[in-house]
Amino acid sequence: MIDLFADAPPKKLDTIHESELAVLLGITANKIRLLGRDGVLQRIAPARYSRNNSVLAYVTHLRTSLASSGGLVAADAKLKAEKIRVAAAQAEKLEMLNKIARGETVRADQVVREWRGVLSDVRAALLAVPSRVGSELSHLTAHDIAALDAEIRRALEGLAANE
Repeated sequence: MIDLFADAPPKKLDTIHESELAVLLGITANKIRLLGRDGVLQRIAPARYSRNNSVLAYVTHLRTSLASSGGLVAADAKLKAEKIRVAAAQAEKLEMLNKIARGETVRADQVVREWRGVLSDVRAALLAVPSRVGSELSHLTAHDIAALDAEIRRALEGLAANE
């Protein structure tokens, strides 16, 4: 049997304006036009589409897109993994804050500041050695004191260079 109406335009009742189709599908009219341009939806007249064919084509398009992206199962697994990662990071942060509050750990910037003060004091004490030794050991010449001072400075510069 030959279908005489196969190529006939859709009935007027089956056509829908792009703005109405957008409301029906829950997307924007611009998205309807883009889907028409991309061949997902078939425009039958300017700004007019077949209601039934368009809904079916859009649902098929969504299924195909979902299947190619791994589907809901993969998306759900990714979301769960991300939530677990965020929860672990929050737990680690809370644990660190608790350790700080209990005094079990200190901030790195506080340690650096404290060590800078200690090392500054050590440097000052070492640089004062030649003059202290010179006042206690009067038999040393100015040349001896200068040699001692130069050697201490060389040692300090060597330590600074290895930092």
